[in-house]
Amino acid sequence: MKQILRMWWPIFAAMALIQAGNGLTGTLISVTSEARDFAPWLKGLILSAFYAGSIAGALLGPTAIARSTHVASLSGFTLLAVAATAGYALTDAPFVWVLLRFMAGVGISGVFATVESWLNLGTGDDRRARVFSIYIMTQLGGLAAGQLFLNARGWGNEVLFLTAAVLTLLALGAMRFEAMQNPPYHEPTKMGLIGLFRRSPFGVSAVVLSGYAWAALMASGPALVELVGLSDFAKSMFMVLAIVCGMIAQFPVGSVADGMDRRSVLAAMAFTAAVASLAGFWDGGLGLMLFAVIFGAATFPLYAVGVARVSERLQQSERTAASASMIVFFLLGAIVAPPLLAYAMALFGPHAYFVALALPHLAFAITALVAARQRVAQSS
Repeated sequence: MKQILRMWWPIFAAMALIQAGNGLTGTLISVTSEARDFAPWLKGLILSAFYAGSIAGALLGPTAIARSTHVASLSGFTLLAVAATAGYALTDAPFVWVLLRFMAGVGISGVFATVESWLNLGTGDDRRARVFSIYIMTQLGGLAAGQLFLNARGWGNEVLFLTAAVLTLLALGAMRFEAMQNPPYHEPTKMGLIGLFRRSPFGVSAVVLSGYAWAALMASGPALVELVGLSDFAKSMFMVLAIVCGMIAQFPVGSVADGMDRRSVLAAMAFTAAVASLAGFWDGGLGLMLFAVIFGAATFPLYAVGVARVSERLQQSERTAASASMIVFFLLGAIVAPPLLAYAMALFGPHAYFVALALPHLAFAITALVAARQRVAQSS
């Protein structure tokens, strides 16, 4: 772990700062949309606009890298995210927020595509899950720190949005603490979404599921707590518990996944998430906090292990394009979650949130079990 941190700490520090700003912004947008009683379709549109923009950012990432460098691409996408985040302080018009969320999505996802290409090109298969686990861990640490600013809503939303913009801007300073060299770059082999899915259907499905779970917690989780009627402190604690437990689980899960069949690890995580959703039916704040602890620990490592599973099936020249495609798959799952959960809760109440989370995770785990039995039968 020390060797990984020595090699990659400037990027990890930058990602922590970016996610601190992103986490604060996302939670504030979700809570404010619920408090202003926006129509379910409008809340879903605002929350999903970020993920729609993120698809565009993921697709632009490889092109930006090819036309400039990893360092220049990271800087440009970060500045776009800063501008969009600062824009929230200028207006509270919901349709302007849709546009700003789209812009922020382009910037944040472009950062992800650039960084994940960088990590993939500089990491061997024998420790890829651990590197990506630490990468996700630092993101989650930033997200958790960002949630704590929600307790300062008395300062006004405008001040908090500007604070988020400053945190994101500081990421560029973190990159300047040490001269970061661009990784060896090879003209990438094109890797379409369908081709990537055919290469590793199980890994890609895990990435989609991780996007669904991530958006369910990060975008719709605060709205759930607002709907239940808990305090701003409870909202921040719900998010912090989910994020911190997911962060703590990252490296142990990544270490296990580097030493055994990653499909088995993914199946166990999905089944645990499905079981964790049952805690949400326990009315009151304690049930919500228990759900946050278990579900966060089970689902936040899904992306790192899913990416490692896909990458082990690829050649080096395919990994830059595949990094962008995996972000797109993640975002496809993330786009679905906010409107689906908003309508489910509007029609059937808060408990529908947990049903909508349990079913896809259980289906994934059952599919994995059936596939494992088929592999055993074929080998025998």
